[in-house]
Amino acid sequence: MKGYDLLLLANKNLWRRRGRTILTVLGMLIGTTSIVVMLSLGIGLVESQKEAMAQWGSLNIITVNEAHEFPGDPEGGGQKRLTESAIVELRSMEGVIGVSPAFRVWGEARFGRKRGGITLVGIDPREMERLEFGVSDGRLLTASDRFNVLAGSQVINQFWDERAQPDPFQEMPSGDPLELLGQRLQLTVHNQQQPQPQKRLYNLTVVGILDEKAAERAGEVYGPLSEIRRIRDFMNEGRQAVPGRPEIPVLTPAEREMKGRIAVGSRSPDRQEEQYSFALVQTKDVAHTRRLSEELREMGYSAWSIADNLEGIERTARVMQAILGGIGAIALLVAAIGIANTMVMSIYERTREVAIMKVIGASFTDIRTLFLAESALIGFLGGTFGLALSYALSYGLNEYAVQFIFPEGAMMADQAALRISLIPPWLAGFAVAFSISTGLLAGIYPANRAIRLDPVAAMRHL
Repeated sequence: MKGYDLLLLANKNLWRRRGRTILTVLGMLIGTTSIVVMLSLGIGLVESQKEAMAQWGSLNIITVNEAHEFPGDPEGGGQKRLTESAIVELRSMEGVIGVSPAFRVWGEARFGRKRGGITLVGIDPREMERLEFGVSDGRLLTASDRFNVLAGSQVINQFWDERAQPDPFQEMPSGDPLELLGQRLQLTVHNQQQPQPQKRLYNLTVVGILDEKAAERAGEVYGPLSEIRRIRDFMNEGRQAVPGRPEIPVLTPAEREMKGRIAVGSRSPDRQEEQYSFALVQTKDVAHTRRLSEELREMGYSAWSIADNLEGIERTARVMQAILGGIGAIALLVAAIGIANTMVMSIYERTREVAIMKVIGASFTDIRTLFLAESALIGFLGGTFGLALSYALSYGLNEYAVQFIFPEGAMMADQAALRISLIPPWLAGFAVAFSISTGLLAGIYPANRAIRLDPVAAMRHL
């Protein structure tokens, strides 16, 4: 018998007892819906947390610092420095697609009649796009920029008018970041020469305002690495060395150029290299981020990424999925028992039909396939309608239930971070395939019982 004919016959046989078939499909529908919705809650929890964390910064960026040392720590000698050779090593690690060393300095700045303190970070302009820097207005830095900078969206709130008399009981108004675009910031820094520190002024032009995707960058000003290095070198002049810690060399441009010409393979252990404040490492995906963070810590660095916080969330989600999925599996087991019961009752009612099929030459395989097709069809119908109901319930949970669970977040414009139920395509496919498989397993016993019927004994019922 052809497969198409078997399916038509199986469908016709199911709807002979319409009420019983509908009730059986309903049981499979409830079981499938229970599993899909309950698993979707765990998936939605992880994804919503990822989206919420992404608002604070990229999940694919690792901030690498030197590990903290403590006086008398016998393991301090194994902690690695962020030198040029270390940056080369970071670039060679598997899963890394971009690395930029960085300097960080602090200073007092003036903007028109306002003054404030800013954090100035120097990075490689060529790596900005790879490190997911974006601007809401203006442009990114280029390799030819010298005293051009990018300002975070909250930098404007770090300036205040000296002439104004602020009210301590009134919240400071939030400024418009675009006020800084195209304006000049006058940065004042001091070195550590004794007995009288020296002062130097730098005029920085804001050519772009960073977008608000990464909140961790909102309060910082970014400039070209080479120029911020010169500012850092001036501020380190006269600095006293810390006992047990190598002194950061202050190099002239000619010395720095000469050191850059030295072949990488000719490095010697006693050669002192320039140290960076930190490094930004861009990875391929979140999985590489978490693996690289752990490897960097084992190598002696202090590495941190927003993705590190996902481990606890995912562990909680797995526990919740196991509990909720187990409850759904019980409902699906009950539905499978219902399918088996329906098929066994069908065999008792169709004893003569099975006998006739055997008499006219139907093989055991045809009879078994017919009953398995009927039970699989019940599973398919229950899984399909259950998946449709799951999507409807998931939509209702995200649209209405979230307003009761997170009343303060229901008024937010970005509702993506508040989804508590998410059904990815793989879960939808799994739900239908699992329901069909459950139907097949439930139909094995009735199918085997059907082929064991004695046709002679069955014909006596005619």
